[in-house]
Amino acid sequence: MKDIYELMKAPTEDFNYISERLKLIREELIQKDTGNRRTSAFSIKAITERFDMDYNTLVNVERGAISLTTIKLILYYYSLGYNPAWILSEDNEFIPKTNIGENVVYQADVQEEYKEMEAAIVSALTEFKKKI
Repeated sequence: MKDIYELMKAPTEDFNYISERLKLIREELIQKDTGNRRTSAFSIKAITERFDMDYNTLVNVERGAISLTTIKLILYYYSLGYNPAWILSEDNEFIPKTNIGENVVYQADVQEEYKEMEAAIVSALTEFKKKI
């Protein structure tokens, strides 16, 4: 296992596995959706429109570029039930690809309460920052 200093010095190519996994997940979602790369809600075009990003940005992330878009996709796939640890861990053989249980934050019956709690936290942090 690499320590934090090795990770900080590692070239981008050392993290190509993350891009490969993001592409694998998107292709898996296409198969589960319509099976059609053009009409699926998980096509490159559909995802770039959903996130208001350039088409080439997503293509580059899936080819190996690490960026803020990479984090956005990991969080998006997490919301769909995929395990971020499986995506980010180089040696993920014993890490489940999907979350073992349903992500409680995204269950319909608690989603609204979670959004309210999140708004309250943001509001409290904003007020706290004003006092500093």
